[in-house]
Amino acid sequence: MKLLPVGGCVVGFVLAYAVFVLSPTGRRLEDATLLPPDLTNSLGAISPGLIAIGIVLVLAVGVLQQHWRETAAAAVLMAASISIAWVLKEWLHRPESAGNSYPGGHVTACAAIVLGAILVLPRDMRPVALAPGAVLTSYVAAATAELGWHRLSDTIGALALCGAVAAALSDGPPARWAAITGAIAPIAAVLAGYVAVASTTSSDLVIVATGAIAAGTMAAVALPLCAQPRATADTRVAAGYDGTPTYPV
Repeated sequence: MKLLPVGGCVVGFVLAYAVFVLSPTGRRLEDATLLPPDLTNSLGAISPGLIAIGIVLVLAVGVLQQHWRETAAAAVLMAASISIAWVLKEWLHRPESAGNSYPGGHVTACAAIVLGAILVLPRDMRPVALAPGAVLTSYVAAATAELGWHRLSDTIGALALCGAVAAALSDGPPARWAAITGAIAPIAAVLAGYVAVASTTSSDLVIVATGAIAAGTMAAVALPLCAQPRATADTRVAAGYDGTPTYPV
């Protein structure tokens, strides 16, 4: 089941690039609501430090719990997601533009840290981190859109990328419903994003849509890390439970 969310996220990443970057119509719709970039905001200067702090905190939580495998997986997840996003941003081409912003680096870093944090937590605690992680990612996505640094499609691409890497590195097979949700979410985000930019020319409304889509997609791609299949009778027997009560002697 791990391949299902990986494949869905990859499809969502490619679809977002095709619809919003390669397609002239998609580019025109997004560019119509893109604000002029604000290069005076201090977020750009402090974000590398915040990203470094987030990575260190995630790894520290894993080490303190002695969750060595999960900590190693979280380290690979964060390093791979951020590195791949940087390489793709340099390698991919945006027609009729001097530079490419797909996928968004800030949202990639935030989502990778959130997914890494979920991965190092005990399994019964992981669902608790879903809501705050989705809210944080939503804020970063909306903030970068408001500053004119990124488009809605950049956010979708970042979350699809992180979702694929996280699903590939998950420490167990996800529940079927979680795998399906994680696979469908990036594709649904592309459709929702296209409806949003095609329905309005208001930058404010697109920023709100960016935050909402980011929150929903972030929660969905994190589900495969949180929802594990329920133990069956066969697995309990294999673990040594035969249904016979035992009594102290």
